[in-house]
Parts: sequence; structure tokens; C-alpha cells
Amino acid sequence: MHDPEISSVRVLEPIRDSPAVEMPVFGALLGTMRGARGLWFVVPFTVPGTTGAFASGGVSAVPALVLVLLVMGVLAWRAPWSIPWKALAELARKEPFRELSLPPEGLFAVGAKVYFRLPGAEVSWAETRLPKPARLQLTAQRRVWLLGPDEKGRRFLQLPGVLWPHRVRTVSALPGGAARLDAVEQRRVPLEEDVVLRAHRRRVVGGIRSWFVAVAVTLTLFMALQIVAISEGSINDAAGIILVGVASMVLPILAFDAVKGMLKPLPLGGWTELVAVPHRPPLVGASGLATLACRVQWPNGWWSDVYLSKVDPALVANIWATQRLWIIGEPFRGATTFAGVPGHAVLGRVKFS
Repeated sequence: MHDPEISSVRVLEPIRDSPAVEMPVFGALLGTMRGARGLWFVVPFTVPGTTGAFASGGVSAVPALVLVLLVMGVLAWRAPWSIPWKALAELARKEPFRELSLPPEGLFAVGAKVYFRLPGAEVSWAETRLPKPARLQLTAQRRVWLLGPDEKGRRFLQLPGVLWPHRVRTVSALPGGAARLDAVEQRRVPLEEDVVLRAHRRRVVGGIRSWFVAVAVTLTLFMALQIVAISEGSINDAAGIILVGVASMVLPILAFDAVKGMLKPLPLGGWTELVAVPHRPPLVGASGLATLACRVQWPNGWWSDVYLSKVDPALVANIWATQRLWIIGEPFRGATTFAGVPGHAVLGRVKFS
């Protein structure tokens, strides 16, 4: 039984008995992320002077090697729980998501890892690593969508209303120290009590700040090593270092301008539900963020256009699938505010024309 208040909030769900790729926006996200993942392996070699530095060897190869090791270190750190996008895309084209409802006593956790029984005759448990907003949402909803297993036994998990998948491992028993996650009442609450949304925003803000720190450290280190190599006469690539210097200043500024709205505090006020009619299907960019333009009906009957740029693809997928836009506070012409889905780890910015 779903709480009637939450059930009234329509959200994005996989299409039953249809290949998973047919879920709105999910196919576009798979294609984008499968291609974007490969860019991580070529980015270090596109920096001016990197290829030549490797060829020349000596001190000049140090900055290039540092950059490559940084990128590879990040990839290795994320590898155990990263999504194999190619395998996921192949599975999504053939198999549907299957809904699984968890009993009140059937959810356990150890740190960030969550465990629940898999359906079937054999006793097996699903193990998945979830961020805090997803754990809070799952604790309240007790409902997941599973895809797989494939020929290698890989499974993937999705939460209602959320587009990003999570990798699932199969284990034979619960680990020692696993604590039961007690069921909590699921109802639509005032914004200040929406623990899922607030935890999600903290994670988004923390991720943005961490990204900028990582970019700043990497670019500073790389430029410092390049300057040392040039001053010692190991390489003569002044044009390259100038280009890197300009990019290191311009690109972070452009990136900050795109995400600075997400760093603002959430406004006061409750949720406002608006009817939304998209002008065209959402577009998912190479960054994995999405864009959508649509026409919305205000509570007083007025109509206006709204635009969402570089937002979580789950937000535009929910709008596309449900024809509803949830904003925080009241709509104002020319204003930009937060939009999301009550009780779900979905948040973004929307601009009213």
C-alpha cells in the first residue's frame, strides 16, 4: 500500500514488460554516457604538448605523466562500483525493468551499502552502494526496479522517479554488522522536512565544490610542471602553455556560471504543481545533463514558457513522462527557481519567461 499523498505525486517509472531502453530519456542517457566515458581516456592526450612530451621523454614527460596518472587514479578509484555503460545498454535493449517491493523487515545496511533479498528459489541477497539521498528514499518507499541479470550475472537498480542506475552485486548472505532499516511513514511533507530532497541538494552542492577543487588542483599542478620544464629548456612549447593557461581560467568560469544557481539556498515556501507541455523531447548533452523547454499552466490559469538548461536528466524525464512540473514556491515571470519531485532525489533549476 502506497501512502495516498505520495501516490498522488506521479513520477517517472519504467514501462512494464517493455525493454528498459524505452523508458523516457533513459535511452538517450545510455548513449551519451557510453560515449562520454571513453573521453576520460583521451582527455590527457589532448592537452597541448602532452603527446610531444611523452615522445621527448625526460623532465618534459613529467607533467604529462602526472595528468595521466591523476585521471587513471580517479577511474581506478571509481571502478568497483562504476556502471559498465556498454553492458547496461545491451541489456536495456533486450530486457525490461522488473518491480520489486520490499517487506518492512527486508532492508538492511552497512554504511553506504544496502542489502535486500532477491526473488527466486535460492537464498541470495542484493548488495548495492547508494548515496544518502537514495538510501533515504528507498527506506521510505521500499520499492525498486531491477534490470538483469545478464550473461555475466550483472544486475542494475533504479529507484522510482530517478534516472541514474546503480550497480548491484549478488551475495549469498548478509555481512556481519548489517543493521535493519526500519520502515518510515511515507508522506508528502513540508519542504523543510523533506529529508530526501535536502540530502540530495547537500550532495549536489558538495559534488560541485569538489569538482572545482579537483580541477583547480589539477590545472595548477600541470601548469607548474610545464613552466618548470620550459624554464629548464626541456621543452619549448610556449604556445601550448599559454593555451592551457587561458583554458584553465576560462573553462572554470564558464562551468561556474552554468552551475552557480544550484549553490543558492532553497527558497522558502511549499511545492507548487504546474501542468507542463514540452515543446520537444529533452536533449541530453555530453556532460550527462539535460535541456528541456515547455509551456506551463499557472494555478490562476495563465500560460507561459519555461526553460530548463543543464539539469539532472531525471528532472526533465519526470516532466516529459508525467506532464507535471513541481517548483518550490510560487511562479513569477522572469524568475529562476528550483524544481524537483517531492520526496525524491531530483532537483534542478527552471527559468520562467
